[in-house]
Amino acid sequence: MTTQQAIELIKSGRNEITSTILKDLIADHVPLREYMIKRYNEYAGEVEIKNRIFDNPNKINNKLANDYRGEIVDSIVGYLFGVPIRWTINPKNYKETEIEKINEYVDDFLTRNDVADLDSTTGEYATICGRAVRLLWVDRQGTERAMNIAPWEVILVEDATVEEVIFAMIYYDITEVDSSLNKTVRRVVEWYDDKTVTYYIEDASGNYILNPSHPVNPVPHLFDFVPVIPFYNSNLKASDFDKVSSLIDAYDRTLSDVQNEIEEFRLAYLAFFGVEPTKEAMQEARRSGAFGMDVGEDIRFITKNLNVEAIKDHKDTLKENIYHFSKTVDMSDEKFSGGTQSGESRRWKLQSFENRAITKERKFTKGLRQMVRVLTSAWAKKGLDLKPEHVKFIFTRNLPVDQAYMADIAVKLKGIASDETTLSFVPGVQDPKAEMEKIRQEEEERYSMSPEKMALIESPVESNQ
Repeated sequence: MTTQQAIELIKSGRNEITSTILKDLIADHVPLREYMIKRYNEYAGEVEIKNRIFDNPNKINNKLANDYRGEIVDSIVGYLFGVPIRWTINPKNYKETEIEKINEYVDDFLTRNDVADLDSTTGEYATICGRAVRLLWVDRQGTERAMNIAPWEVILVEDATVEEVIFAMIYYDITEVDSSLNKTVRRVVEWYDDKTVTYYIEDASGNYILNPSHPVNPVPHLFDFVPVIPFYNSNLKASDFDKVSSLIDAYDRTLSDVQNEIEEFRLAYLAFFGVEPTKEAMQEARRSGAFGMDVGEDIRFITKNLNVEAIKDHKDTLKENIYHFSKTVDMSDEKFSGGTQSGESRRWKLQSFENRAITKERKFTKGLRQMVRVLTSAWAKKGLDLKPEHVKFIFTRNLPVDQAYMADIAVKLKGIASDETTLSFVPGVQDPKAEMEKIRQEEEERYSMSPEKMALIESPVESNQ
């Protein structure tokens, strides 16, 4: 049975989940699983150069790994998620008492699950593996929780017509130890539909059976949708360093080979002309650092000529292409970070980087919307009526700000744009609406003061020294 045939049977409701179906799904998932694990290991430092072996074991073999993959991932994750994503709810859609209750639920969920850190990790997984997966569940206290799942441990069955997960499978290995301390590795499976989660475990014969450690099986998960939410990196669902992996490996080889040549050069060979040195003579030469030779005999170093300029040009080309084709900015480049560069100039140099960030933001927002859809289905059972479409997500780029430049824009916008838009350009103002409310309150306090107090504030009396 093919995976697609198994999925069609499951969707039709004509067949329950069987061991064969689970095995087929896992077998079909192997190439994607291996791809994601490989990419994650590369990000962690397990790269091609580390495994290089020369035919001659006596040849110097440096294995210099340059962490461009980490640079690509960390820069975009820091840029997009360095400032926590803000959740906002339009108060016009709810009564004041409803907004207070909604904000209480939202704030509690964000704080309890440390969602700022959760988002950053989700973005990291997506950037490295091409996708990330988040699981929602209800704990024993009845509160909603969220966690990231290693994406290579998740199989998603999606309905392409509505782009919705209709089934999800989480699988991983556990090690069991018996009374004799014998270890057995078994694979466990969690199968999710829109109402329940069913637990399976691999038995001694390699078949999947209902896990006996769960007396109630399946178990209601208390949501109205599958609580396994994917976050895709792009339409291709590929790692951010896919296109430049070969360039990074070539850079590693080049730098390692140059280091090999330098060390081989330092250990240059001696050529003896007209004499065959004895072992004792060589040992004495190492001790004293000199050779004594008769007339007509000669010793010379066999040296190597390194074309330094050609090597440098090759390295620079590889480096430039890595940044260019990964759409990442070299922050150390004088053309970007130099003191003569203006804020507007830097923004133009960030254009490709920003375009990539915009795509990621849209994909991530789609995942967040689905998460809120699942989350609010549980809140509705508690009497909280929050429409998922009323929740907005605000991303703020984590980038040094040219404050003078931004303040100048704000001044020039005064009287042309709304106060909220103008305040959005003022450095340090993260929430223009909240800032407008503070300004209004300060004006009310000022108007409520008596003329005498106002005079004291505007013209304070100097105290005697």
